[in-house]
Amino acid sequence: MRRLAFALLGVVLFLALPGCEAKDAADVAALGPAPAFKLPLLSGGEVELEKLRGKTVILDFWATWCPPCEVQMPILDEVWRDRKDGDLMILGVSIDTDPPATVARWIDERGFSYPIASGDQALAVEYGILGFPSLVVIDPSGQIQARHTGVWSREEIEDHLEAIR
Repeated sequence: MRRLAFALLGVVLFLALPGCEAKDAADVAALGPAPAFKLPLLSGGEVELEKLRGKTVILDFWATWCPPCEVQMPILDEVWRDRKDGDLMILGVSIDTDPPATVARWIDERGFSYPIASGDQALAVEYGILGFPSLVVIDPSGQIQARHTGVWSREEIEDHLEAIR
């Protein structure tokens, strides 16, 4: 029985290893067009993906109950503060079921400055989001260039942005 378990483990690892291969950001082909959306911003007004055409967009799918999201958000906020006047838009997409005012208070308490919109599970599913935080990088023509679940370092974010230029 023990041999069978080890044999099965070996087969699973063998099949899984090709998926673990590291890829340079520049080697990743577009994942298709980004689904359109129009979302309410926590600060008021709306944001529409179509109106962001011409900019590189990072969508940050997150929730207040997600501890890794609290690790990712300060990194994104730092990138936003440094590059917000350029050709980059970072947009947080809250998937919380709490009222927007509660989410806005949570954001204010932490001092994050990048724009946050209220999204929902349906939008997350459209973007292929399976967990949080998830980042989606969209190039200026509206094509998804990267999708990542988990925390990205600033260096990893900058590498993906550089690969799009």
